[in-house]
Amino acid sequence: MTRDRKWVGHLAALATYIIFGINPNCSKVVVPQYMTPECYTAVRMLFGTAVFWLLSIAIPYEKVRRRDWPLFILGGVVMAGTLYAFSEAFRYTSPCYVSLVSAMSPLIVMLMAAVFLKEPISWKKSVGVLFGICGALMIVLFSWGVDANMTVKGLMFCLINIIFYASYLLITRSVSGTYSPITLMRWIFLIGTPICVALAVPTFHTSVGMMSAATPFVYVNLLTVLVFATIVSYFLLPIALRQLRPTTVSMYSNLQPVVTAVVAIAAGQDVFTWNKPVALVLIIIGVYLVTTSRAKGQG
Repeated sequence: MTRDRKWVGHLAALATYIIFGINPNCSKVVVPQYMTPECYTAVRMLFGTAVFWLLSIAIPYEKVRRRDWPLFILGGVVMAGTLYAFSEAFRYTSPCYVSLVSAMSPLIVMLMAAVFLKEPISWKKSVGVLFGICGALMIVLFSWGVDANMTVKGLMFCLINIIFYASYLLITRSVSGTYSPITLMRWIFLIGTPICVALAVPTFHTSVGMMSAATPFVYVNLLTVLVFATIVSYFLLPIALRQLRPTTVSMYSNLQPVVTAVVAIAAGQDVFTWNKPVALVLIIIGVYLVTTSRAKGQG
């Protein structure tokens, strides 16, 4: 692989996780004050489906092999679950906590790969998981009853979100190198959309009423999520995975909570507490140990 292609992968991963870092801040502006999580998720899925199918007109048609359809279907279902849990988390917690928990996604991927793909876990990975758990405990134990943004339901939906996201990576990794990003995304978004629309129907009129009172600032944040966090990021992620090892790409997830925290505190969406940077450092150490262990072939 040429050095130029590797740089393309690095730039794609960097841009993706910077967008993922800004996404919680923009989403919090919209959800739940102006749109229910169910409708918010449905709007993102509908927008993604429409855009990726329009983009597919400009590329050669790729036929999906019969043996790959189960992965596409599972990918669509898991994508719907990922975006819904992400949106639902904002009912109960702040952008900072959503991103702090999201930084643990490489650890969750490693554990799920060990269980379902029988990948061995080295001592280095085990120590990394221990650091990640300590980071998570730091988030919970030192915020419980002190920070109003830390709630049981908020933490639960954050965890569900990263479990779905980890499942999505494991499910789609084998087909992301076979099909173009547009082909992959158009089918995954199309398959997941009916699920999200069905969940959104009961709260549709409520969301319409709330959005009628929205300011231009709210619409700018919604548009930012739709264009960048829904289209650009999910277009760039397969590009990064084609050029780099998944472990290398996952290291960029450490940027997400940093970007989110800086924007959230600056925008008044959250407050600075000492345990957040300490938890982030522990999680980053854990992710580093896990990913470098893989990269060096230690299991």
